[in-house]
Amino acid sequence: MDKKNSLSQNEISKNKRLSLTEADINLLLEEVEKFAIVETMETVHHSEQFQGSIPHPEHMQQYKDIDPAFPNRIISMAESNLDHKQHIEKIEVYGQLFMGFLGWLTPSGIAFYVLYHAVIFTKEGKSIEALIALITAIAALGGAFYMKNKTKDTQKEEE
Repeated sequence: MDKKNSLSQNEISKNKRLSLTEADINLLLEEVEKFAIVETMETVHHSEQFQGSIPHPEHMQQYKDIDPAFPNRIISMAESNLDHKQHIEKIEVYGQLFMGFLGWLTPSGIAFYVLYHAVIFTKEGKSIEALIALITAIAALGGAFYMKNKTKDTQKEEE
């Protein structure tokens, strides 16, 4: 009998759960909210960005508060860094000029050397060798001229 009685109570509780109306659900939610602890968390992010080797003046003042010598040390570090960058850029420019000069001088030197031998071959009566030397010299000069103009065009397109 107890089993039947408990079964019927389970069935009744199931039917009650199923028969809850929207008003009942809202009432239950209100009761739960009274006892629930609601926590909200707010996060604020602050970000600053500076570019260059010298910090913002406010930061510089904070560095000065830590140690009065820091701002002077930072400025001297920035100046030496700038000098180093300028030195490297100067070396790069001179290197490009030198390599450009060698790029023109080397094929020109080879061409004039071959032309010299073409003249010698002609004096010795070796006309075929002289002709081959002459064609080689002209090809070397033409190739050097072509490559120099092609390099200039490529640099203009990159800019």
